[in-house]
Amino acid sequence: MTRHGPLDEFCWMDLKTRDPSGTAAFFSAVLDWDFAVDEQDWRKAVTISAGDHRIGGLSDLAQPVYPPGLPAHIAYYLAVDDVDRRTAVAAENGAQILVPPFDAGDQGRIATLIDPVGAVVSLWRPQGFAGWPVSPSDGAVAVPHHAVLACEDPERARHFYSGMTTGAPPARAAFAEAATLTAPQWELALAVDDLDGVAARARAHGGELVTVPEGLARLSSPEGLTFRIQVPEASRVFLETDRLVLRPFTDADVPALLALDNDPEVMRYINGGRPTTAESVRERTLPRLLHDHPCTGTRGFWAAEEKATGTFLGWFELRPLTDDDPAVVELGYRLNRAAWGSGYATEGARALVRKGFTDLGAERVTANTMAVNAGSRRVMEKAGLTFLRAYTEDWPDAIEGSEHGEVEYVLTREAWVREA
Repeated sequence: MTRHGPLDEFCWMDLKTRDPSGTAAFFSAVLDWDFAVDEQDWRKAVTISAGDHRIGGLSDLAQPVYPPGLPAHIAYYLAVDDVDRRTAVAAENGAQILVPPFDAGDQGRIATLIDPVGAVVSLWRPQGFAGWPVSPSDGAVAVPHHAVLACEDPERARHFYSGMTTGAPPARAAFAEAATLTAPQWELALAVDDLDGVAARARAHGGELVTVPEGLARLSSPEGLTFRIQVPEASRVFLETDRLVLRPFTDADVPALLALDNDPEVMRYINGGRPTTAESVRERTLPRLLHDHPCTGTRGFWAAEEKATGTFLGWFELRPLTDDDPAVVELGYRLNRAAWGSGYATEGARALVRKGFTDLGAERVTANTMAVNAGSRRVMEKAGLTFLRAYTEDWPDAIEGSEHGEVEYVLTREAWVREA
């Protein structure tokens, strides 16, 4: 049997664990993967299937073939035309050969190396078995979507893999600057259609799901085996501008929201800069951000990401004041301090105003802030809103500047059309 798909792309994974039953139980519950002994294989290997697709295997690190103390990890296999030649090229370009090329029975020929940025990868020339015959566009759930190498020098990694293969990086592979990983490693991004469900099941079974750059989330098992989770683009993006992507919030955004709401400068005109707890974000803030409004057929708050990097910037709001009438919507925004001064708030606000008037049935956009919040008022004005009134609110906890009251800005559809 020959390779079903193209060469120079990842085609198989092996979950190497010291807790085979626990690992199988976790990923079965969270991703609905099926773990079964391959009775046709002389080794009686355990294989992993997502629906009808075989996508990987499961190995027990307690077996004597593995050195003592080897930590749990996931081995990834890159399909190549000639393992020996590609291994030699890799060594010439700075790779360390861990396991020289060898024949793995009727499965093919394999070698394992450490690339110049420190990530482990295996080269495989499939023969008797061809790896996963899966396309990310075939509609299957929790199947391989693409691979990501997170490291300190992604350009060096890209150059190495391009030189080792055919002059171009492996197909369906991305190279990203490491943010939270302690060591360079390849990670597989999986396509799912219910990120909130994955997050809830992961927590219920001792794992976690947190957001990472590139608009993905990282799923981690109790033993530390990680995957990136890719939500289908159509369900992830609400609005795009030249520099921004606005998408629905998910449970995985809690850490980013917690950091945002614990910056005293960000919260200066909201609560005076007082700290916020994770419990408050999860139980009060997130449900508000996830609320669907029947009159517009969508939510009222969206996470904002920098399009070029996937960096979480904060959030934007365009929320109907009542669930049953889209005529009056409230515009709002809260961005990380690092995003201030770059025009992101104005860019997002203008795009949402247009979206409200052209797609959501809005007749009037309103926005409110403290009278002393000059920065927010400038954004409202740049988005086309004009001053309507000053007023006072009887807030339970006064903060600095609240004695000067609040201001409201508005823009009607009629005025927007006239100025467009």
